[in-house]
Amino acid sequence: MRVPQLQIKKLFDGIMKQESDKSAAGDINLIFTTDRKIKKLNRNYRKRNKPTDVLSFNYENQFGKKGVFGEIYVSVETARRQAQDYGHALNQEFLRLFCHGLLHLMGYDHKKPLDRKKMKAKESLYLNLPGLI
Repeated sequence: MRVPQLQIKKLFDGIMKQESDKSAAGDINLIFTTDRKIKKLNRNYRKRNKPTDVLSFNYENQFGKKGVFGEIYVSVETARRQAQDYGHALNQEFLRLFCHGLLHLMGYDHKKPLDRKKMKAKESLYLNLPGLI
């Protein structure tokens, strides 16, 4: 498995340029994990006893943790299945999930239909940045 590091960096830079303010400072850790581990996180933090594709934790807002803005967990197993289901490459799915997770860190959500539409539009905008894919 090769992680698209350059594209992730380019995507990160594009999103941060448009979305962040000076208060969003610190590192973002991107962790690739298994369904088993992400299921445990999902159960512990979201009370959902099933694996998910991506989870985001905004440490700046939740814990006041200095130096780390947040973490994004991506299940490699779920990403593989979704890439196959959507008919695109695994690297593309990694980028989509990273984008989704980073938008959550920036305050976007998709619980309500209007919010879901707004978040999907942002994902589409950023995943179509020139030279990304």
